[in-house]
Amino acid sequence: MTEAKVVERVNERSEEMATKINNLVLYGIYKVLGAGARGLGNSIGEELLNTMMEEYGLNFEGSDDPQELLNRFTEVMINTLGFAEKGEIIVNGNVVTLKLDNPMDLYALQLLDKNGMKPVLYPMANAIAAAIKRFSGKNVLIRGIRVSDRHVEVDMLILG
Repeated sequence: MTEAKVVERVNERSEEMATKINNLVLYGIYKVLGAGARGLGNSIGEELLNTMMEEYGLNFEGSDDPQELLNRFTEVMINTLGFAEKGEIIVNGNVVTLKLDNPMDLYALQLLDKNGMKPVLYPMANAIAAAIKRFSGKNVLIRGIRVSDRHVEVDMLILG
């Protein structure tokens, strides 16, 4: 194996390990705090949204259309951060659904499911809620998080 191939593989393994460690940290938070982890959601969402805007170019200027704003969010989440293989955010009245294929935190969610725990926060959904709050002034409630083999869906309700 050439030196370049070795370096490439080490970088791949480092990314895989970092992702796994982050998943285990998320799982540990759930395990310790249980339903109390919900209280972290707003803070995590705000910080993630700020990071996406300041460091990764997420820009909401020039549109008041909620679907267009969320499409921009999806663009940064998928194409810039590489958070999932595919994703979409669907707005239907006051219901917002986040659909992700193979997201980076799938392992943590599967661990929760395997151990009979229901997730009560989802960082990307919390960031979406923070974006909606920032640009519409309306609060968002995360109603449910569904996990399958390779997919995550989060249902949110815009209040008010």
